[in-house]
Amino acid sequence: SLKDRRILGDEGFVSVVIVVDSSSGKLVAGPEIQARGSGIDETAFDEIRPRIEEALARAAADGIGDPYQLQQLVRRTVGKWVSDNYRRRPMIIPVLIEV
Repeated sequence: SLKDRRILGDEGFVSVVIVVDSSSGKLVAGPEIQARGSGIDETAFDEIRPRIEEALARAAADGIGDPYQLQQLVRRTVGKWVSDNYRRRPMIIPVLIEV
């Protein structure tokens, strides 16, 4: 839609790829973070990776294993960090792969 195109053009997007264990919900690999058009340097994401890992560890400890809920958790964590540090609102696309 036009709204999505405007967000992508003005704010860019951030994709976060994580691999989790399907039975336990624990992080297996990642997070791999890519940004395009957002004006955020790739090295800046070293700061958010531990926060994502902590949020996923807390979710696994609480028994949250639903892929959609984990994606939303990653989206909120990254979105808050980007908003607080860069005052931007890029489209955040979490990709969750279960193994």
